Amino acid sequence: MILEYLQSSYMTLMLLTGLFIILVVNRKTKIEGTQTAGAMLLLVLFLTVCDFLEPWCVEYEKPLWILYLKATLEYWIHPLLVIMELHLVAPIKRKWLHALVLVPYTVDFIAVFANLFHHGLICSYNEDYGFVSGSLHFLPAVTVIFYIAMLGLYSIGIMAKGDLSKSIIVIFMVISTSITVYLEYSGKIVGHVNEVAAFDIIIYYYYLSAIYHGEVQQNLNDSKLELMHRNNELLMAQIQPHFINNSLMAIQARCIEYPEIYESLKNFSRYLRSHFDQIGNPKPITFEQELKNIKAYLALEKMNFGDRLEVEYDIESEDFLLPSLTVEPLVENAVRHAIAAREFGGTVRIIQRDEEFGVIIEVHDIGKGELNLTDKQEKRRGIGVRNVRARLAVDGKGMLELIPEENGICARVTLIDVEYEEGSEKI
Repeated sequence: MILEYLQSSYMTLMLLTGLFIILVVNRKTKIEGTQTAGAMLLLVLFLTVCDFLEPWCVEYEKPLWILYLKATLEYWIHPLLVIMELHLVAPIKRKWLHALVLVPYTVDFIAVFANLFHHGLICSYNEDYGFVSGSLHFLPAVTVIFYIAMLGLYSIGIMAKGDLSKSIIVIFMVISTSITVYLEYSGKIVGHVNEVAAFDIIIYYYYLSAIYHGEVQQNLNDSKLELMHRNNELLMAQIQPHFINNSLMAIQARCIEYPEIYESLKNFSRYLRSHFDQIGNPKPITFEQELKNIKAYLALEKMNFGDRLEVEYDIESEDFLLPSLTVEPLVENAVRHAIAAREFGGTVRIIQRDEEFGVIIEVHDIGKGELNLTDKQEKRRGIGVRNVRARLAVDGKGMLELIPEENGICARVTLIDVEYEEGSEKI
């Protein structure tokens, strides 16, 4: 019996086996339509079993109800396969349109189901197991043709849009399915619907696979191009800082007799160098280094604001590691968007505390007078906060909180499981 089944469905089973292997090989990739193709494979496999039931019933004189059940399932599955082909080729996103498309299938489904109890509506079988067409025998074929026509209209549409490769494949599927359905229902050929269905699935899934791998290759090429651009930018960024630093050092050497100018240039050089050093360098730095950069920056701002800017430090330790530019942007935010925006300036207070779980660093802006912050300043303030949060999120060991206070905001950075500079340890 099994041998007879394999002989009767040999070609279809070979095609389905090939499709199954393709699906298994691509199981980890996200090729569009994979699940639909897998479901269609199972339906076609089930149809091969249905096709084998008729000669089996005749040979072993099985009850006629098995043939009626077999016919019902085939009349349900044949249009369903074309609907799934349509969904595979042209997914319908609007729910109301999806429901409208299913109307012909629903009518066919009900009529075929009724044939189980009123033999002769779609088909019937005589005592010799002979097939007899019913009064609505054309309904399943018309339903299939309706969905094939939809596929044809879709192929014309995509051809009009210039997608020639996809339209050719869909047109082939339409023509091959139409010819097979016509020849099967006219009785000129028998047992080839399943083969054609399996072949169509393989062709279109191969097309989807080609598209997917083409997109992957394109993304890879785009990534390589982006990497090349970034490498070029990094190279330029490395060249320009050397020139700027060397120029500043030369100017600084000439200003040694003017202490204020000399000190300002030294702070400015430190500020620039601290930022340039972080280009392309993901390694953490010590809080001592971060604090030196902060002090250089605040010394420069102190020149601009004079007595309007006061700075206070309350630091317990400086030898722990943290992502570069974690605290400094918060200090810059405090000066530019809080102190500078107040009538009488204010105080920037930097506090660092060692805790059992790690470290807490706070930047307080304590303003004097009314705060006059523009929308542009508020937006820039948000950019600095987002950048700090992004740095802290890289290793997942830190967080940033903004805590409103009476005369300003406290930006609190919490670092857990901090590492310390080699040669030092937590006390």
